[in-house]
Amino acid sequence: MYRLLSRLYVLEVDQELLSGLRQIQCPAQCPNEEMAEGYRMMAEYLKDSQGKENQEVLDDLAVDYARIFLSAGVAQGKAAFPYESVYTSKKHLMMQDSRNEVVVLYAARGVAPSREMYRVPEDHLGLLLEYMALLCQEWDQAEEPGGAGALAAEQAAFLKDHLNNWVPAFAGEVQKYAGTDFYKGLARLTRGFLMAEKALVSGLEV
Repeated sequence: MYRLLSRLYVLEVDQELLSGLRQIQCPAQCPNEEMAEGYRMMAEYLKDSQGKENQEVLDDLAVDYARIFLSAGVAQGKAAFPYESVYTSKKHLMMQDSRNEVVVLYAARGVAPSREMYRVPEDHLGLLLEYMALLCQEWDQAEEPGGAGALAAEQAAFLKDHLNNWVPAFAGEVQKYAGTDFYKGLARLTRGFLMAEKALVSGLEV
């Protein structure tokens, strides 16, 4: 889920991703209503769009992506910029302390989220989600209970300090500026998923 969400935030939907999304089955049960509503909104958008040409759907989503996250074609500042610094710095600017903090975390673990591929600052939501996916993968592969517990604690700290501290407000902005139910649903799915993850990793720490 972290990798899927990362992909949806870091780039526009392309044909391959659109085809894959249309094959995803919404879960019968979700940890919370926010996730369930997000799934429902995205699924209904994709279902309703099947009568359109694929390129028309991709164009609609690309326009919405640019409007929401890049402020394309709208008044300055009326966008949900997907950078932690914008939501956590006093002047709401990019490349501030939170960006520097995650750079240190990435370096300490010896990893480099795909910044060069996407050419975005390190505190872009897509890269933060990618980093969490890496921590989840390492937790899944941990051979010792103590190591798994330490990784769960690291996940909990990263959620608290670099995701749940700003993503709920960001998701609210996405819902405010989105023109499609696809991105409105994505905002709700993301917020609900991170709420569920907070509860989950708290139970994994040992």
